[in-house]
Amino acid sequence: MSQRFDRRRFLVGSGGALLALPMLEALAPRTGFAQTAAPPKRLVVVFHPHGRVVGPGGAENWAPAAVSGPLPPVGTAPSGALAPLAPINNEIVTLGNIDNIVRHTSGDADGHASPSATCMTCVVPKNGQTPQGASIDYVAGLRLRSSAAQKMAIVIPGQAAPFSNSVTENDVFLGPGGTPGNYQNIDPVGLIQDLFASVQAGPPPPTPTLQDRLAARRGSILDAVAKGFTSFRSRLSTADQARLDQHAQFIRDTELRYANPPPPPPTSSSCAPPAPSSVPSYDWSSFRKGEHDDVFAQAQIETLVQALACDVTRTASLYFWNAGDPGFVTEFTPSTSPYIAGNWHASIHGDGSPNDPTPADLTRGFGFYAKYFTRLIQRLAAVKDTDGSRLLDNTLVLWLSDLGYGSGHYCYNYPVVMAGLKSAFPKGQGRHVVGQVNSLGDLFAQVLRMLGGTDTTYGATGTLGSAAGGSIDFLPQMGRPGLISKDTPLHFGPLDL
Repeated sequence: MSQRFDRRRFLVGSGGALLALPMLEALAPRTGFAQTAAPPKRLVVVFHPHGRVVGPGGAENWAPAAVSGPLPPVGTAPSGALAPLAPINNEIVTLGNIDNIVRHTSGDADGHASPSATCMTCVVPKNGQTPQGASIDYVAGLRLRSSAAQKMAIVIPGQAAPFSNSVTENDVFLGPGGTPGNYQNIDPVGLIQDLFASVQAGPPPPTPTLQDRLAARRGSILDAVAKGFTSFRSRLSTADQARLDQHAQFIRDTELRYANPPPPPPTSSSCAPPAPSSVPSYDWSSFRKGEHDDVFAQAQIETLVQALACDVTRTASLYFWNAGDPGFVTEFTPSTSPYIAGNWHASIHGDGSPNDPTPADLTRGFGFYAKYFTRLIQRLAAVKDTDGSRLLDNTLVLWLSDLGYGSGHYCYNYPVVMAGLKSAFPKGQGRHVVGQVNSLGDLFAQVLRMLGGTDTTYGATGTLGSAAGGSIDFLPQMGRPGLISKDTPLHFGPLDL
């Protein structure tokens, strides 16, 4: 019997063409991945009470300079109060001439209630003290979240607290209509459990590509032509059978390569939820005067950073809530802190008591906030985002307060420091900016623009007189000298960033 066969008849069989063609390296699969999506923008707010704790007047030592200009080189203190920021001078922009104009619509002389109700909302309060609007973190959170299910505008205490209502007593983080903000668990262990209960560390599985889906539906080419292959092989010589078997094995290996491509490179996002065992034991009696605020604040910062890295939230705040009697023993030694026997709040107001600290001590206590702001920025800079950039590069950080100068409840010259999201600073960072007078409404509108919005105003608009809706005492003595009247505008325009 002739060993010749009809080659053309075999080639028209299912898969025969592939079997007959030589395999070229150019036909071998190449692994391809979609371009990494741009990381999301995020917002972090850091908040402390009492503004520039020293001043106004000759003793004022917060501002790096009286006019705009570069901050000193990294490692050199930008000012007395901001000395702990020296390691991050190149990452920050400090702002002067920022005033809380809306506060003057309240007609209320209370030194704290009206500023607290307006400093993050820029909305006219009800009856002078009751907040009526959402704070900037909440407004930004609505825009930045990935879905309605994602946590937003979470508020994390930066100091230990005995009760939840201790943190919310001076309520500056607010939801719609002035409702309480999204305050989180005061227990650092409970906070970790609440935030990361459903988080799986590491990258999520990749979305199947069209190739993946087709490969899953496709059977083996060799299986499809098994009958014809066997019949064809039986008519070959031993040498040709060996060659065909080798070629069939190559095809099988190629199929497996398509069916099981190499895994994509791991995501560069450093999502690593903190272990509850890594935080200090939460015993209020041993934290009462801030004895362990150093380890507490560090643990809270790590939780906040990982909540961003793991995309649990895209808006978070670190709230140094204790406006009354923090001990700041981490900035002194426990036996030398003047705030163990004295009272921080009263000292800022200069009550004249025997325990009233000097401006140098007030500055030293304030250093606690500056120190942990620096550590927050450094930690954000150390964590990689989803595209390999720094988490800090896609996160705008805003540090501010409820007052300009706490000594007299003054609502001008608010201490404002910004960092992160370098792309949103056309004139660069490492600068001190003292432009025209701007309102907090101007500042928050600019924040929203930096995050992708088109806002030109924030909160109440018009003038003090039109926003107040009547004849009231605008309390000019609590504002910038010579500025406050019924005709004072609530917005002045963009900041020089």
